[in-house]
Amino acid sequence: MTGDLLLRAAARVYTLADGPKDRPRAGAEMAALGVREGWSVVVRGGTIAWAGPDAELTADKVPAGAAELDCRGRALLPGLVDSHTHLVWGGDRKDELEMRLAGADYEAIFAAGGGILSSVRKTRERDDAALLSESMARLGRMLRAGTTAVEIKSGYGLDLDTELRQLRVARRLAEETGVRVVTTCLAAHALPAELRDRPEGRQEFVRRVCDEVLPAAAAAGLADFCDVFCDRGAFTPEETRQILVRARALGLPIRLHANEFGHTGGALLAAEFGARSADHLLHLDDGERAALRDAGVVATLLPGTSLVLGKGFADGRALVKAGVPVAVATDCNPGSCALESLSMVLALACYGNRLSPAEALTATTHNAAASLGLHGERGRVEVGLAGDLVLLATDDVRDLVYHAGSPLIDAVVHAGRLVAR
Repeated sequence: MTGDLLLRAAARVYTLADGPKDRPRAGAEMAALGVREGWSVVVRGGTIAWAGPDAELTADKVPAGAAELDCRGRALLPGLVDSHTHLVWGGDRKDELEMRLAGADYEAIFAAGGGILSSVRKTRERDDAALLSESMARLGRMLRAGTTAVEIKSGYGLDLDTELRQLRVARRLAEETGVRVVTTCLAAHALPAELRDRPEGRQEFVRRVCDEVLPAAAAAGLADFCDVFCDRGAFTPEETRQILVRARALGLPIRLHANEFGHTGGALLAAEFGARSADHLLHLDDGERAALRDAGVVATLLPGTSLVLGKGFADGRALVKAGVPVAVATDCNPGSCALESLSMVLALACYGNRLSPAEALTATTHNAAASLGLHGERGRVEVGLAGDLVLLATDDVRDLVYHAGSPLIDAVVHAGRLVAR
């Protein structure tokens, strides 16, 4: 459902309307927030119809019967865009908390049959109704924290049926909530348990992804992107290349898990294939950063995962200096980071990845949208874009960082309707 709404006289509107609009922003462009003082915004039929100084607001600009939200003394932002999540899964992995806090790392838990494989078992066991219900609850919490568009990956099926079910549930979330959802087929997330002890298991699984899962997801219109976990303990660059070649032949744009555990080849593959996004990137050298920049790949940082796993943080400052466009996302998933609040992760990107607050806001709005191909519809406060907005209980967006974790989101507007207050 969409609505008509007048957001009146905000102390500051962070429009992000002053920089490039047809591509992700890099370098100094990321700090340009297009701040406007004393502006009002009119949303008509779910779309921003007017934005300008409150003194210039006339009655003819406001739809008859529009609701009004008083924004005096507060800041108004575009709705946040979470460009890397694994939102659809079954069950939880709370039982791994103590293991991790006692010193077991992600790779050790995975080798012991936990991690991704534990979530695969639980997701396969869930029917569609249960998957939808559990995922809907998570999406609702994201929405209340300011996220109004989200990418959702599969990857907890590792078989044809469950991978497609995950993607169908993601599409249903969009249909039933109206939240803008972009789907990614991450069938190559891990080697399934049933193939791990077979000498030909790895080759067989890569074949299944290439010949069965990806073609089926593309033919059914269930996937907007393809992703591969290219890293130590997951898929090698050679295996990843086979899958990416097949994805490209099927017309699926590429996202890539890369360089989380070392200089394992993923970042260079992302550059070679012109991926829309390379994600994690805890380990990068100057050559890898230059390759990403020259290929126009968005570097998507996931500081929540670094926090939960107790690992180092990707060097966001070096990426900005190198001219690589940066996005920030939650990586919301059942094991390594179940954080759902992108507004909180925005603060982690400053303290951990060394982004400035302005850069972090760009990274969670315009740049995140651009990495998903959504920059023509959201990520800025601009006439013609989605009427998705976040009202803060402060007049300064830096408070999201300065007072990280405090309840500073006063209201969330989705498609012109107040969905959280």
